[in-house]
Formats: sequence, structure tokens, C-alpha cells
Amino acid sequence: MDKENFQIFSDESGYCGKDRFGSIAVISGPKSITTTLDDELKAILHKYNQKEIKFAGVGGNFEFMNATKECISLGIDYCRHDKIKIYVLVWDKHDSRHDIQGRDDIENLKYMYYKILKETKSDWIGVENWEFFPDELTSVNWGEEIVPFIERTNLDKKRNNNEETLFGVLKNFRFPDVRKCREIKSCEYPILQLADLLAGLTRLSFEKSEKFCCWYDNEINGSSLFNEPISFSKNETAKFQVMHHFKKLCDRYKMGLNLSKDKHFKVFNKQCGLWIWFYEPQGDYDKAPTKESMKNREF
Repeated sequence: MDKENFQIFSDESGYCGKDRFGSIAVISGPKSITTTLDDELKAILHKYNQKEIKFAGVGGNFEFMNATKECISLGIDYCRHDKIKIYVLVWDKHDSRHDIQGRDDIENLKYMYYKILKETKSDWIGVENWEFFPDELTSVNWGEEIVPFIERTNLDKKRNNNEETLFGVLKNFRFPDVRKCREIKSCEYPILQLADLLAGLTRLSFEKSEKFCCWYDNEINGSSLFNEPISFSKNETAKFQVMHHFKKLCDRYKMGLNLSKDKHFKVFNKQCGLWIWFYEPQGDYDKAPTKESMKNREF
């Protein structure tokens, strides 16, 4: 009897443009589980008459807000019962790795995908067959640029230290068999919408760290961290409410979500299936790819 395929659904937020932080959220698990989760998420959208929910769309709409919170609650419930894993990777475009002239954001996104996919694959011990479903709006040619390198690499071989580009590291990583890789429309797959929500709310906890902590402290304790009053827009307040909902769930189920230390969401321990990883430069050698370096790349 063939082993069940495992599936990965992913979406990202803020990886290019003016945003300081970028993020990728990956939801993974057995196909039977992810299919059931997607169906249950679809039922929530139907319940609140929503065709699609995105974190960018969180605002004053009551039905949209309720659907968003319920979808996040369901995802966390699956995660805490070890049915799925939720991994989110965040990077700072102002750090020493990324604050360089001519940075290639698309190539850097590929590199960050390598990092999070490698961790996802490694933590599902013994799983050999995968199906990968990124959002179709992602500016990456998965079929020609990513999957062939994934399938030709071996995690068990000794790694070399050339991690300047995605292609340098993928030579040392085995994703045993990607049986299916297809870009999908998030409007047709609520599980992809859940990935969007998680990528968005996590990134915003970094992007608006001080403002969220001020709002959060006032919400919890009725006090402010700042002497001067701070105003919050309607959209900010709605998004902060979703982030607060996420934190309450994680606190309730002891999933290790940290806010107080660094003033942004972080999970250090993967044991609960939820991991928020803030990528930090590994040394002076760790630099994002540039458009010039990609022109000179040898295959």
C-alpha cells in the first residue's frame, strides 16, 4: 500500500516593495487532513457569506471579521492536535543581509522558500511523497526553477557552505519526490487563504510592532506604554483585533507564542506544530542575492 502523500500550501506577504519585513507562511500535513481542513474552512466562509478572506481585507466588515477569526481558530485547533504544522518565516529587509544595493527580491524570496521548505520537510520524519501548492500570484516559476532542483538534491549528503543563492543550497537538500506542484488560486482554496492570514498577521506584528504593543497593552490592561496618546485607524484596529485573537488562542493552548520579549510574534519551540522564525543574518558572508550576481550566475 502506497504511503499517503503530504501537502504543502504556502503564501507570502511583503516580500518586495516598500514594506520593511517579508514573510512566508507554510501549512503542511497529510493529504486527507489538509483536504478536510480546506472543506471545513470553506464551510466557515459559506456560513458568513464570504467568497475569500485575505489579511489585507480585514477592516470594519463584521461578517468578514468573524469568518477570519473562525478560520484562524480552526487552523490553530488542527495544529494543536498535531494534525498539521504551521511555519512562518519572517525577514527584515533593513538588516545586514538585505540592506544592500541592487537586492533581488524575487531571488531572495526563492532562498527564503528554500529555508522554510527545508525545515518543513525535515520535521515530518519519514515522509517521502509531497504535493506543493503555492499561491498562483507568487512571482516564481515553480515548475521550471524550483521543483527540478528540489527533486535532484539529497538532504543526506554532506552540505557545502555555498548558500549565496537558492541554487547553491538546493544541491544539498533532498525533497524526495514532489509528485505534484501546481500554482492554485486562493479564492478556490480556503487553506491558502489561511496561509495568507497567518503570513499577514505575523508580518504586521513586526512591521507595526510598537503600535500593536501599545494597542495590546491598552486592550489588556487599560494602560498605554507611551505618554502621548496614539491614534489607530479603523483598519489598524481591526487587524490588531485579529492578531489579538491569534495570540489568545496560542496562549490558551500553550503554544509558546512570545510577544513581550521582542515586541513581535515569535515561537521558539516547534513542539506544538507552530513555529514563527525570524531569520537573522548568519554572519558577514550571509548576503541576499543581487540582480548583478544573478546575471553572472553559472549553471
